[in-house]
Amino acid sequence: MASKTAYMWIRDGVLINRMHVNPVAFALSYWFNLEQEQKESVTIETLINFGFQKSGYSCLEKMRLFNTEHSPLLSNLEDAVANYNVLAATAGERCTYFDFAPQLLQKLSNEGCKNYITSALDQQIIDNWINSAQGKESENSIDEILGHRPGFNKGADHFKYVSEKVEGGRIFYIADAVSEISTGAKYSEQFNITTIGFAYYIDVNAVEQAYNLILELLTSTNGGTTTDQLPALDKSKINLPQSHEIVEALKNAGADAVVTGSSATIMANLAVKLQIFALG
Repeated sequence: MASKTAYMWIRDGVLINRMHVNPVAFALSYWFNLEQEQKESVTIETLINFGFQKSGYSCLEKMRLFNTEHSPLLSNLEDAVANYNVLAATAGERCTYFDFAPQLLQKLSNEGCKNYITSALDQQIIDNWINSAQGKESENSIDEILGHRPGFNKGADHFKYVSEKVEGGRIFYIADAVSEISTGAKYSEQFNITTIGFAYYIDVNAVEQAYNLILELLTSTNGGTTTDQLPALDKSKINLPQSHEIVEALKNAGADAVVTGSSATIMANLAVKLQIFALG
């Protein structure tokens, strides 16, 4: 591969297997920060489902969208987002990379390619992560982490930045959310982007595990809060797309290719797909 090739990665859901955690952290942070009378007007399952539907957006954007679509329930977005940042970061430390992810990053780096993480998180949050034990597993093969800064956001800003770094060379954008693939497809001609959908299936049991973990963290980080003060989860009300539906949604959003597989195989399948593109 030519050195003017870049790979842009989504951290949560492509490199790290934690997309069962983020929607739950969003839901409980939103619900926990509601006024008591408002908590009766929205279910935790509705919030979790919304979190999955809006995958790819920042927590703040999700909360604003939920307020817009369901009447402005939450007034103190700042406290709720701060709560989310703590919960998601702490829970995320207990998640792991998809098998072979660090090795694939290193392989691409060794071949002279550039690796970038693109994130909607504030730059400081994502910078803190790369200095954590989890982040250090891949820091030597990541050229730069692009987060949210004033006037510099995930999407067109990040694509333009990376395109300039590789002098208009090819960018492979690997993302799991429909909104992310749609954005990549929108700018594919302008920035020479090949979009690859990462179709990893999350089942309701993974959501339940994430829920129990976030409940544990929420009670430990908010003194005086006990689990009986927090809503119970009704798994039957969690709406998750099936594997084939995820694939079709990513294709319809404009993915040039889609990879599937278990947590143990999907990254290896991606490596095969990338080699096919490189030889084509």
